[in-house]
Amino acid sequence: MNASAGGAVTTMKKGENTVRYDIVMVTYNSMKWLRACVAALAAVQYPLEELHLVFADNGSTDGTLEELRRMAGEYPAFGGFTVAENGANLGFGAACNRGAAKGSAPLLFFLNLDTEVWPDVFLRLDEAAVRAPQETAAFECRQLPYETGHHIDPVTLETSWASGAALAVRRAAFTSVGGFDEHLFMYCEDVDLSWRLRAGGYRLQYVPAARVTHYSYENGGPKLGEYAGSFYGNLLLRYKFGSWRDIWRGHKMYLGALRRPLHFNGVRRVLAKNYLRHFIKLWPFLFWRFSHRAEYGARPARFEGGFSQDRGLWKFTPPQETPLISVIVRTCGRPQTLKRTLESLRWQTYRNFEIIVAEDGPPAAREMVERDFEKLPIRYLNDGRFHGRAANGNRGLAAARGALCNFLDDDDFFYPDHLELLAGVLCAHPEADLVLGSAMAMFVAKDGTVTEVRPMVFDRIDRFTMCQNCRIPIQTVLFRRSLFERYGGLIETLEAHEDWGMWLKYLEHGRRITPHAPDVRRATSLFVQPAAQSDAAARMEAYRKSDADFYSDASLCFNVTLADMRRYYDDMIADMRCLEARGELHEFLEQQAKRGE
Repeated sequence: MNASAGGAVTTMKKGENTVRYDIVMVTYNSMKWLRACVAALAAVQYPLEELHLVFADNGSTDGTLEELRRMAGEYPAFGGFTVAENGANLGFGAACNRGAAKGSAPLLFFLNLDTEVWPDVFLRLDEAAVRAPQETAAFECRQLPYETGHHIDPVTLETSWASGAALAVRRAAFTSVGGFDEHLFMYCEDVDLSWRLRAGGYRLQYVPAARVTHYSYENGGPKLGEYAGSFYGNLLLRYKFGSWRDIWRGHKMYLGALRRPLHFNGVRRVLAKNYLRHFIKLWPFLFWRFSHRAEYGARPARFEGGFSQDRGLWKFTPPQETPLISVIVRTCGRPQTLKRTLESLRWQTYRNFEIIVAEDGPPAAREMVERDFEKLPIRYLNDGRFHGRAANGNRGLAAARGALCNFLDDDDFFYPDHLELLAGVLCAHPEADLVLGSAMAMFVAKDGTVTEVRPMVFDRIDRFTMCQNCRIPIQTVLFRRSLFERYGGLIETLEAHEDWGMWLKYLEHGRRITPHAPDVRRATSLFVQPAAQSDAAARMEAYRKSDADFYSDASLCFNVTLADMRRYYDDMIADMRCLEARGELHEFLEQQAKRGE
């Protein structure tokens, strides 16, 4: 161990050319997390000589530096152990830049101290780096039990921004964009880096198999500093990347936050202070905006700066059991569309599942399925005849071997955590027969351009609600196969809304969904909607016709009793009380009012 200039303590056991990852961690009075974080890194299934630990300390006063000096001698197997003393609290991004400069490995791994990596995390990152296109610059790990709910492409796993809590970045790309913007003291600096990487022509990828345990939300939600800092950072980023309309909306959003019910003691004072301060701090962001106007061509459609959760902040609970899940994929003569759907199943974090591809009509997709997805647990069903959407789905259900079932049409997609999240909820509630997930709606123009992606939270599944209408996409529901065995499947007399009758039938006879927690408030799937108003109007007209067909079908007769209505309103009141307890009732009522408009 030797002390270098500036107070840095460095222990190097290997030549620098043998190090693959420089692991950069920012410390600031971090004694609580230090030992557990480093111990997890020391236990990884990876050559430790290829890992260089770099600690960028922002002026700790709780003994963190002394502890790091002791630990440098306790872990000689690492390729390096460096402590860079900044002497003062420079902010997260600035400290990361100082830490990155202490190494020369081709990959930088930025890691929060309140994390513990899983043993195979670097193996999975290596696999992703080899598999990804060369222009992919950053690889985001999956954070458990909570992770940010930003949108990812379920097929390619590409994302618009990547969380800096556990993020691998190619050093060359990081250097080419100038590292983190040091004008952002804390929060949103990862969003800013992500968008500048995209401006430089790079891609960002989510790696669900590379997992870390992150204790950021161990108290059940965001901290005061995160809540206020995200609003502040989001507003500054609008000056840098957004249109003038985006900036105006940012001010409205910020001032609206000042009027909301308080989530934390003193948050209104902090928000007001930051709002006044931003008028002084905005000028470097405006300067970047005008100096990089021609360069930045990938302006984000939305400014999700850490507090706006596209996919929702949901606490992951591992399934108590891992029963076989059958995913029934209906298709008809669309092999290329089907291929993208099957690609989304390749990334599922829940591994005990089978795929049943039920193709209606001629076997157009057989060759593609057998050639491109031979490593997936997949079965292909086709007899060359046309059966119709409902009958084709029932053929898939009849062939299913799993205790749990989930439909997935050939133009819809699962996010990597879909099966795992829904199975976790259903296994935790044996009294429930089905569980409902939320979804993202992707609006696509006639030329294939994606115009918008937004979250959709659907009505709960109960008889009173479902007898009025059915707007629940079929892929959002995970249900027990025993329901099909007892009460049958899709209604084959219907050309559309064939699932509506099935859900009602199950609710008529089966046990109801989990009381007071009927759905997963996190988007676990994605479905496609037409962006053009004419196409949307045509779809709604088809819905109205199918509604009429449904109600006129003499074989479908479902009664809603006064007891059903009373249960519905009792459950609704219970849900409202839960939202009020979590401080989310005001936001929920605002969303409902907007829907009504």
